[in-house]
Amino acid sequence: MREEDTAMKRGSVLGLATAFCALAALFSAGSAVAASGEIHGKVTDHLGEPIAGITVCAHGFERSECDWNTDAEGKYSIGELPAGFYRVGFHVEGNPSLNYVQQWYSGKAYAEEADPVQLAEGESKEINAQLQTGGKIHGTVADQETGLPIEGVEVCARLLAFHDGEVGYCDRSDDAGEFTVKNLGTGQYRLELGTEGHVNYVDEQLPEPPGSIPLTAGGTIEVEAHLLPGVEIEGTLTESGTGTPIVGFLAPYVVPSICALNPTTQERVKCGWVDSGGQYSIPGLPAGTYTVSFALDVVSSEGLDLHPDGYVRRYWKEVPTFGESTLLAGTAGAVFDEIDAVLTQGEEVFPNCEVQSACPSHSGSGEASSGATLSGGSVTSITPPRAQPAVHLPPRRLRCKKGFRRVTKSGHARCVKVSRRHRHR
Repeated sequence: MREEDTAMKRGSVLGLATAFCALAALFSAGSAVAASGEIHGKVTDHLGEPIAGITVCAHGFERSECDWNTDAEGKYSIGELPAGFYRVGFHVEGNPSLNYVQQWYSGKAYAEEADPVQLAEGESKEINAQLQTGGKIHGTVADQETGLPIEGVEVCARLLAFHDGEVGYCDRSDDAGEFTVKNLGTGQYRLELGTEGHVNYVDEQLPEPPGSIPLTAGGTIEVEAHLLPGVEIEGTLTESGTGTPIVGFLAPYVVPSICALNPTTQERVKCGWVDSGGQYSIPGLPAGTYTVSFALDVVSSEGLDLHPDGYVRRYWKEVPTFGESTLLAGTAGAVFDEIDAVLTQGEEVFPNCEVQSACPSHSGSGEASSGATLSGGSVTSITPPRAQPAVHLPPRRLRCKKGFRRVTKSGHARCVKVSRRHRHR
């Protein structure tokens, strides 16, 4: 009984000690929360009227916090901020009815010009903003050959001079081919017309470099865009042995990718992601000759093969190297379907084969391979030469999806997640 009593006492002491530790941690956490700072304020238009639906973010050295929608009185509040310096930005995030120019405190156009807000531990600071009415670029997208409107084209307005913290604005053409890109400040713009999904038109820039569209905040510019029909490659990706659609080890964050490659340089001209059913599509390729690779291996800036999808890359048709691949040659409007592949889990045969400098010498030499071309709706076998001119698409600026912001360091851009924290008012 004594040993049992001793064990019970020891258990009680340990239990009390655990409880005290838990209470101490709780009070410590409470103190940390109480000591955190806050930035709050009000957002109005040029007439002083409150604006609801504006996103306000405080960007610190280590992290960023946002209030994603100002309330009906234009008020916002960003809490749980540690002491430090912050750049406070105001912009329209996802409300299509709003049209206001992005602004940084105090009244600055770009993040690098922003006045830093110093926040002491536990301090609450008021930061207000008065936003300017944005400019608009309105226009239509039509087929260059038929003049018919094109639905589903993503149109993005990009400033020619890149600025850190810049928010890009886009719109998608409707069934009449019309689009309107809003929330634009004064500057020189170029439109990027991207055709993802099954919109089979070649990506374009309007106007072509080095031209630009001058726009003044509050003004409207009218434009017309005419796109050339492209070549589309589509098919299904399945796993060897099981026949199930491939979605990748880390789906939906990392999934296998299918890329159309330049048959001479092995350059990736355009890639398409695999959906949950194993289907993929690469539309909008310029008329020409391509080889197709299945499964994507990312090469980092340090030259390391990150190999994110876990599958051995294959080339059309079911061959392991670029030199053995079958070519696809198509004219404008051609659609190659059933360009399928079966992938096996494992390591690569030539891990960096699509990086020209790292390719084995024999993998790019390539004997003449059989191919196919679409002409007048029929498929004809051909033997295209390897010596094809390189196919280049206009460079695309890194786009960050909602909830992420673009950060540039040492010339390399990446997307960083922004914490979503809403305070109840």
